Amino acid sequence: MPKPQNSTSLAGALTTLHRGLMPFVMFAGVTLIFVESVWLTIVANLALVVFLAMGWRRFSVGTWVPVLLSLATFALALWKGVSTEVLLDALGRMLFLAALISMMGTLRSAAALAPEVIQAGTYLTGQPASRRYIALTFGGHLFGVLINFGGLALLLDMATRSMKSEASLNLPAAIREVKLKRMTLAIVRGFGLISLWSPLGFSANVILITLPGLTYLDFGPVGFVMSFVFIAIGWSFDQVERRRIGTVAVARPKPPAGSWLGAVMLVGHVLALGLLIFVVHGIFPLSFQEGLMTLIPTYAFFWVIWSTRTAPRAGLREAGKIVMQRLPNSAGEVGVFASAGFLSVMLLALIPVESLRLIIADFGLGAISLALCIVFGIVLMAFLGINPIVSASVLGAVASQLAVPGLSDAAIAFSIIGGWTTVIGLSPFITTIIFCAAIIERPPILIGLKWNRAYSLTILTLWCAFLITLMLTGAV
Repeated sequence: MPKPQNSTSLAGALTTLHRGLMPFVMFAGVTLIFVESVWLTIVANLALVVFLAMGWRRFSVGTWVPVLLSLATFALALWKGVSTEVLLDALGRMLFLAALISMMGTLRSAAALAPEVIQAGTYLTGQPASRRYIALTFGGHLFGVLINFGGLALLLDMATRSMKSEASLNLPAAIREVKLKRMTLAIVRGFGLISLWSPLGFSANVILITLPGLTYLDFGPVGFVMSFVFIAIGWSFDQVERRRIGTVAVARPKPPAGSWLGAVMLVGHVLALGLLIFVVHGIFPLSFQEGLMTLIPTYAFFWVIWSTRTAPRAGLREAGKIVMQRLPNSAGEVGVFASAGFLSVMLLALIPVESLRLIIADFGLGAISLALCIVFGIVLMAFLGINPIVSASVLGAVASQLAVPGLSDAAIAFSIIGGWTTVIGLSPFITTIIFCAAIIERPPILIGLKWNRAYSLTILTLWCAFLITLMLTGAV
C-alpha cells in the first residue's frame, strides 16, 4: 500500500532539515572565530541539539553515555545556579568541537574523489607477507591522519576483499583467520598511533582546547618519536605470531604498476596540510584549532579541484553531495564531541576543586600518582562506554585546575595521549574497534580484548614507565 503523499512530503522535509542543520552549525563555528555573538552561539547550539535529537538512532553506547551525562550535568547546573557566563562558555566549547569534527569530514569527502587514495590502498594491501605488517601499519597511520575513519574503512575493506582472492581461499581456515588477524591488527595499531602526535587527530585537539596554556610542540614531537617505538613493538608481536604458525607459500596479488605513487602523494598531502596549519597558526592571530577549522575545508576544496581538474565544477558538486549525505550519519560522533566540550567546562564549575585538592593531599597523592590516575582513568572509563574524547577533556581540565606541584600541563598531556593510545585498540566500546568489527565481521571483544590485548598492555606499561621517567627528570 503506497504511503500518503503528505507523509512522504513530511519525511522529505525532515530529511532536508536534518541535512541542513550541521552546515549551519559549521558556518556558525567559523563565524564565531572572528565575531563574538551570544545570539549566534545560542541559536547554533539549538540547531545542534535538534540535529542530535533527529539523529538519535545513530547513537551507540559510547554516544549515549556522554550525552545523558551532559543532560544530567545541565540540569544540575541549572539547579545549582551556575552563572550565565559559565553556561555560555560551555555552549561555545560544545559548538566549536561539534563544528570541528564536522569540518574534518570535508577532508574525507575530498579523499573519496582522489584517485591516489585508492592507488595507495591497493599498493599497501598488496605487499608480500614479509612486508605486509609494516606497510599496513604505516598505511593505517597515514590514512588515519588524513581521512580518519574513512581511511580506516578503506584499508580494512581492501584487506577483507584480499581474503576472498583465490590464493587466500586455498589456505587452511586456521591460516586464513591468522592472516586476517595480522592485517587487521596492523591497520588498527597504525590508526591508533594517531593519538600520540597528529595535529589533525582528536587527542591533540582535545588537549589543546582543554589545556590552553599548552602548545602542540610541547607534546607532539615526543609523541611522534614514540610512535615509531610502538610500531616496532607491534611488528615484534606480529613476527612472533608469524613464526608460531609457520609460513605457507602463496601467490600474492601484484599491485598495479605505479600504485606506489599514490602512497607517496598521500604522504605529500599529510606534510603539506600539517605545514599549512602551522603557517596559518603562526601568521594569523588564530589558535591552533581555529586555524585548523578554517584551513581544512579550504584544503579540501582545492584537493577536489585538483582531483577532478578535467571537470572541477562537477567534482565540487559531487563532493558537496557526499558531505550532505554523510552529515546526518555523523550524529553519533558529533554527539561525543559536543558532550566533551560541554562537560569539560560545566563539570569544572560544579566540582569543588578546593575540596578535591584537600582529599588528594589527605591520600598523599603526588604529581606522578595523579598522572598515572589520568592514564588509567581514561582506560577504565573506556570500558564503561565513555569515549576518551570525554574522559580526557574532563580529567585534563580538572587536573590542570588542581595545580598540584610537579603536575604540569605537559605531564597531563602525556598522560592523556598514553591512556588514549592504549585503549583505542582495546576496549570493545571504542568506536575504532566497533567500526573494525563491523567491516571484518568479527566480534569487538575478539579484536580488542583477545587479539590486541598483549600489545595494548605492553605499550601501556612502557608509556607509564616513560611518563614517570620524564617527570622524575623534570623533562615535563
